[in-house]
Amino acid sequence: MIATSHVIIGGATAVTIGTISQNPALGLAAGIASHLICDSLPHLDTPPNAKFIGRDIVWDKNLYVFAIIDSLIAFLATLTIWYIKYHLDFASVFAWGALGGYLPDLADNFPLWNKQIRILPFFRQFHEFHMWIHDNWKERFPMPAYWPLGVLTQLVTVLPCLYYLIK
Repeated sequence: MIATSHVIIGGATAVTIGTISQNPALGLAAGIASHLICDSLPHLDTPPNAKFIGRDIVWDKNLYVFAIIDSLIAFLATLTIWYIKYHLDFASVFAWGALGGYLPDLADNFPLWNKQIRILPFFRQFHEFHMWIHDNWKERFPMPAYWPLGVLTQLVTVLPCLYYLIK
């Protein structure tokens, strides 16, 4: 999923968990778990015209622009909700859940360090697990051929979460 979807779903998941415990660490864990669960659904990660070499994406100008705009929207959406609903409280489970929703892709896919981090023991296994989750649905619904399904999946999961957060 795109970053905006991950932070909204991660934040909403953490807020739901936060009704049981206001523990920010549980919010972070809930955000990370939501990321992995959402990645198991058909979704669109990149523009439909993105290029791949095997399983690795080619970071060209269009992908950088897409990723930067998506990350800025994710940041602004998170900051707005965090400010309005949680008054920028650093112990807010929402903020930690949104961070957890973004963290797996930030650690595993960010082009400035993804190759260096993937050689570290835990991160190498995490990368393989992350790719395995993606590969499971991509075999049945390869993007970009199924991009409308990928967009629909994100809308169906994000809109209720966004409503839940801003109500």
